[in-house]
Amino acid sequence: MQKKRMLSLLLATSCTAALFGGCAGVDTSDDNGGNGEHPVITMNAPYRNMSQFYDLVHEKYPEINLEIIPYNGQNTSAYMKDMRLSGELPDIYFTTYYTPGRYDDQGDFLDLSGYDFTDCFVQPRLSEVTYDGGIYMLPLAYNAMGITYNKTLLEENGWTLPTNLDELEALKEQVEDAGYVFSRCQLQYPGYGFQFLCNIADTGYLSTIEGLAWQEKFLNGETTVAGTPEMVEAIKVMQRWVDLGMLNADGTPDSDEDTKKFVAEGNTLFLVGNSNDLVEKTDAADTYRLMPYLSEDGTQNVFLLSVSRYVDLNSSLDEEGNEQKLEDALHVMEVLSTVEGIQSLDPTQNTSRLLPLKDWTADEYSYYIDMMDELNSGHTTNLIYSGWENIALPLGEEVISYIKGNAMLDDVIRCFDENQHLLTDNDTEVYTTVIETIGTEDCARLVGIIFGEATGADAALVSYNVWNYNPNYTFKYMNQKGVSGCLFPLPVGDEEITSADGLIIGETGNEILLRLDNDVLQFVRNNTPELQITAEGVEALRVRVSYLIIGNVIHAADDSGDEVVY
Repeated sequence: MQKKRMLSLLLATSCTAALFGGCAGVDTSDDNGGNGEHPVITMNAPYRNMSQFYDLVHEKYPEINLEIIPYNGQNTSAYMKDMRLSGELPDIYFTTYYTPGRYDDQGDFLDLSGYDFTDCFVQPRLSEVTYDGGIYMLPLAYNAMGITYNKTLLEENGWTLPTNLDELEALKEQVEDAGYVFSRCQLQYPGYGFQFLCNIADTGYLSTIEGLAWQEKFLNGETTVAGTPEMVEAIKVMQRWVDLGMLNADGTPDSDEDTKKFVAEGNTLFLVGNSNDLVEKTDAADTYRLMPYLSEDGTQNVFLLSVSRYVDLNSSLDEEGNEQKLEDALHVMEVLSTVEGIQSLDPTQNTSRLLPLKDWTADEYSYYIDMMDELNSGHTTNLIYSGWENIALPLGEEVISYIKGNAMLDDVIRCFDENQHLLTDNDTEVYTTVIETIGTEDCARLVGIIFGEATGADAALVSYNVWNYNPNYTFKYMNQKGVSGCLFPLPVGDEEITSADGLIIGETGNEILLRLDNDVLQFVRNNTPELQITAEGVEALRVRVSYLIIGNVIHAADDSGDEVVY
């Protein structure tokens, strides 16, 4: 506790120093934006390398002045959420998780339902984000999850893929009579157990309109599982999955790697877990595909969707005086509503993700090709995670204990309700409260002050992140080790601290070495000088801007490499 008290004091003192020491706004470096003639429109970077998308926008609309607000830290979801909760929204806002109506959608964003580019999206994906008749977030690339099955084994034996639990039971007898393994289950992480429970409950009550409303009430502490008979019955369906042998602890379930290798040998029909394309991840010779989680009568079979990013426009764009900015932002959305546009955001994932667009088709060899009709017919529900993070661990552990035979189903239901307080209690330790946005540059100074004070160091070297255009569309020019973003006007807890990373001398595996060469002191990482101090001052070489804190004096290199002393 003494350590946390010290951190609170240092943060409070250092935040004050950072605020009074310089500009506290969101970074708007010239290097972040285009050279279009129109007013700047801002966009938080949904992925690290935005150069390909940047080029695509300017190829179609060279007049647009698009400014990228970068983030290269380790807690993207928290950073995007804080950006929204603080009201510090860019003109074009991306986020990783979205539940319609959980926050003030109508106050924060424009309703996109009336714009032509929205018609480019398939209707089921739009239905999933519709709230009160409006569309306040558009989904981009996504993954689908279900039950992995060996298509080669199924077809070679003349078996038919089941469409309900009764057919699944009949198939089990055929598989085992033929000498094959019916199912293996991945149980290495508690999150799997949590997802199994939610996915199976989604084949019943949990994914209905009433079930979605129940979820919000439970998150707010307004209802319980035990007090909702429909939810109790939805959870009890898990017993059928255990009885059928789909959920089991056979083999080595606590090792994902061993389980996948076993299934990839070709003698197992089903794999229940988070691994989709075994051919990509193992030496499997067979073909593997996905089937949905099956409901009892087959009427509510579902695939689970995990959308990688959502996007919408800041409602302020509709204010008087922002007409040109709105027009330009809508043009950017037009680009985002094309196959080329979405794929340019994160080209490394183009073969493993699905697109929600009408004119996109899966490759004939795609892992998803056999399920596209079901996905586009609406046999889906969103993966449950956002908002449930605090309960996933204890509940997942209890579900895994149940699958292993060490707990009863009533224990799972009891665990669900007993841990509800983890969702409703606001007991996150707050170290300090930021009342005005501290920009990335000042966060870098703040990190240096904190590390210097905490360690009694004479010097601290801190680099910070900016977005640099890279014509090669790689991460080569991205600073992934420095301070990554701002601190927004919110209480500062662990989540906020981990969303703004820092670099200190001596970090394991990423050491900064000091080298004296002809009266030039260099700070070297991976044999490359990042900053040097000469008789003339501080010169930034590889890092964008660095702060050197010696005693109470802060030396910094500005954009041109000249020294600035604070």
